Amino acid sequence: MKSRTFFNCFFGLGILVLVLSACTTSPIWSDVVGSAYSGKYSASHDPTALAPINPAFRYLRVEVSHSPAALLVLGYVDAHPDGPVEVWYSSKGEVIRLQNGRVVGTAGLAFDWTRVWFDVLPSWQSVPPSGLNMTRWHDEKKGYIAGTQQRLQLQAVSPPTAWPSKLPKLMVSDYLWFQETDLGVAADKLPPSVYALGTYRGQRRIVYSEQCLSFELCLKLQLWPPQA
Repeated sequence: MKSRTFFNCFFGLGILVLVLSACTTSPIWSDVVGSAYSGKYSASHDPTALAPINPAFRYLRVEVSHSPAALLVLGYVDAHPDGPVEVWYSSKGEVIRLQNGRVVGTAGLAFDWTRVWFDVLPSWQSVPPSGLNMTRWHDEKKGYIAGTQQRLQLQAVSPPTAWPSKLPKLMVSDYLWFQETDLGVAADKLPPSVYALGTYRGQRRIVYSEQCLSFELCLKLQLWPPQA
């Protein structure tokens, strides 16, 4: 059974072009998209820097390769046995689905994963020091490819030397960092995904991540605004 939290309006600055299939139908669509505000910016401008923030809403800052940043707003949350799935919208109706910080659905990008699932999805706190292997499958909209399989290695890692510019650099103990490495052949495997587990609004959760859907399309995702 789905649990949903609705917002009558939100401020979003979008550059993604997503229309997620299957679960975002009217009236949710009209409630969230119909009252949105959007702006136009050059690729060198960061529209999130001066974006007004309503503390009643939940925001996700998104960077896509070679594009300006965007703010998406949480539209609703789907219940799921492996953890709730958050559905984030931009001002133009663009959507990203996140589960435990991982992208589990997009549409409308230059390259889309319309559905993602795993053989095992451990909590971040339960990842052993030695790491673990897991399998991920995804469906791709481009070419209508179903069930692409990737074998991944998930492990805790040291903080990055190139610190994300928008992430507050607090004590090392404030974040736990993880990396998911594609174990496939060199010609096919994607760049590693990076996740930062921190505290946001009193909850331990992924506050920042870098994830690639293809060699050309990579996302930087951060809960917004940053919290010290």
